[in-house]
Amino acid sequence: MADSPSPPQADSTPEPTTRQERVFDRIWTQLPAQQNPTSSSWWFFILFPEGEDGFGPRQMMFSIAARVGDQLRVNDVTLPGMDLDREIEGGVDEFDVISVGWDGDDERIDERIVNQPARATLSADGSIEAWTETEDGERRGSAIRASEDRPLGLEAEFAGEKGSVSFEASGDLDSATTAPVQSMDMDTPLGGADVVAFRQMHFEGEFDLPAGTETLEGSCYFQRVCFNVPLYPWKWVWAVFPNGAAFSAIIPFLGPHVLREGYDFYESDALERATIPFRTSGFFSPADGGDVVRFDDISIEPVLEADTATVAPDADHADGDAHPDFVVEVSNDDGNFVEFTASTYGHARNYIDRPLLGGRMESHWSYNEYLFEMTDLDGRVRDQHLSSDTMGDAYGTLEYSTGLGL
Repeated sequence: MADSPSPPQADSTPEPTTRQERVFDRIWTQLPAQQNPTSSSWWFFILFPEGEDGFGPRQMMFSIAARVGDQLRVNDVTLPGMDLDREIEGGVDEFDVISVGWDGDDERIDERIVNQPARATLSADGSIEAWTETEDGERRGSAIRASEDRPLGLEAEFAGEKGSVSFEASGDLDSATTAPVQSMDMDTPLGGADVVAFRQMHFEGEFDLPAGTETLEGSCYFQRVCFNVPLYPWKWVWAVFPNGAAFSAIIPFLGPHVLREGYDFYESDALERATIPFRTSGFFSPADGGDVVRFDDISIEPVLEADTATVAPDADHADGDAHPDFVVEVSNDDGNFVEFTASTYGHARNYIDRPLLGGRMESHWSYNEYLFEMTDLDGRVRDQHLSSDTMGDAYGTLEYSTGLGL
């Protein structure tokens, strides 16, 4: 990636610890010995380009995704699934993936910028590459590599029918949110999950997209996720404040939503909120790199008929119907709390269909991502009062997945 500019050097970036290096190395494996017929893996970036007053409202997502199965459909593109019996030699894992990406702000959403299946090579030496060539000789697909210039940095390229991006991302390695961490490590006889998160990186690169050709920089979130259980629903929030503070909350849940197909909602808030949450967690990360404040009492509830959620037309709502807003509330026993409305202004969706029982049935899992502005903010974290006056305008991404990927 010689054409990609390097992020500005921090004044005193610490050397990686042995633990950080071990976590970073897990990016380049999907732990094949733990995989089973329900397994899926994905590597993704959420980018918040820096604007005049912080990070947003523009956001982007680029991802490489794979799933076990004979055959899959992702966003209506057919591709082979991963073979559990594939051979892995010399730390090199080969399998089929799809590379996807979108770009949006409060005026438009450009989906399917990248929507490209290809054969991937995942190398323990520090890369995953998935390229193919079109009939007219254009290279399409993606690559994520360990940076040659920055300790534990990442280089990324994505190229599709509607555009291409090339950027580098790195963190300061001096806190749990700016260094790579293993945020989930669960391996049981019934399945499990392994998640590596690099939550607050700085990115800079070249972007040739429907919105134009630009050099952009800003805040970046990266994850490598290996699921060895069926893909179940969850609600997840990631938001960044202008001063660099960040907020996160996740609620995995079960409910009638596992039967949902396509993009739809129940007729009332009460039905839409009929969920059983499990393993919830959340935190606020201060801008000064201090210790995060964690929350264990968490609520993320959709509001179906919010007249503040006006969006541009997209593939699912051609008439520009409003998407739901979400009321987010978290607290802990020490009196810390954060409350706000995630006022959505855009929506992007990826979805996976997998034939079952020789094609007589299908499983469906829908991965909805909502772009939102944080409104009605109220909170207290340690001795800091959180409001739009004290924190400025925060923007974020809210995932609301439904269905059940068997």
